[in-house]
Amino acid sequence: MFKRSLVIIFVLLWVVLAVNPVHRGIWMLENFVVITVFPVVLWLDKKYNFTNWTFFCLTFFVILHLCGAHLTYESMAYFTWFSDMFGWERNYYDQVVHFLFGLLVFMTFYEIFYHQGCSRKLSYLIAFLFISSIGAWYEVLEWIGMVIFCNEPDCLLLITQGDEWDTQKDMAYAVIGASIALLIHSIRHSRNTQDRMN
Repeated sequence: MFKRSLVIIFVLLWVVLAVNPVHRGIWMLENFVVITVFPVVLWLDKKYNFTNWTFFCLTFFVILHLCGAHLTYESMAYFTWFSDMFGWERNYYDQVVHFLFGLLVFMTFYEIFYHQGCSRKLSYLIAFLFISSIGAWYEVLEWIGMVIFCNEPDCLLLITQGDEWDTQKDMAYAVIGASIALLIHSIRHSRNTQDRMN
């Protein structure tokens, strides 16, 4: 019931955020991956039965992505306070979402490989490598999407916000998020193991 409720919330939000986005080309670009991956996530959940926490993290991450797609990451109105607080010129919502991709989606891949019989350490490694490679492939797909959907001259500037290292930073933040998720989960597992032994 919990997972079904999250799916309903996700679909309703997707419909609402599909109406009148700030930039239709960017919205289509950002939603291409979501529409492709969403049915796969549902299929994987049926097969591996993700924990409620993992499923919630996945849904929460995608909702953050949908908000960024609707308002454009560059002009994410509800995140400008963060940049204003530090006196930064650009909006860092996109890089926060890349960081959260690593942090929140890491456990999904861990659970998939752990349920397939891989050891805990090997599952950690594979999950980390998956996050790293998906982060890189997402940037490649974004570039292809820009070529297809962004016909206006300001489209590229909106996506990269004029930062020539935007792609590399996005990938790095995903790796940092995955590293933190791995560290937190391994520490929790060690503590739980020690508690059982005592």
